[in-house]
Amino acid sequence: MSFWDRMKEFVDKGIETSKDVLGKAAEKAKELGDKGVLKFEVMQLEKQGERKLVQLGTIVFDLLVKQEKSSVTKTSQGVKEIIEELVEVEQKIDEKEEALKKV
Repeated sequence: MSFWDRMKEFVDKGIETSKDVLGKAAEKAKELGDKGVLKFEVMQLEKQGERKLVQLGTIVFDLLVKQEKSSVTKTSQGVKEIIEELVEVEQKIDEKEEALKKV
């Protein structure tokens, strides 16, 4: 095998290796990007849940103290809606965390 043939073979192998490495790097970058997006979405949903909990506390406080109700149930005005929204947020978080495990 001549020098030029060996050099061509060496360069060809280098190009194939580079393509393989770049392909794997692109795949890993996409995976990390997907994970980052999912983690961000979970964080946003957790913040939304925190805000809903504050709303719920405010409504309960208002009913018990300001409106002088003797009790509050999950069907009380304003409470039911916030609880439903909290359940939705919790379900969305569970879905995102499940998707995160699959990535």
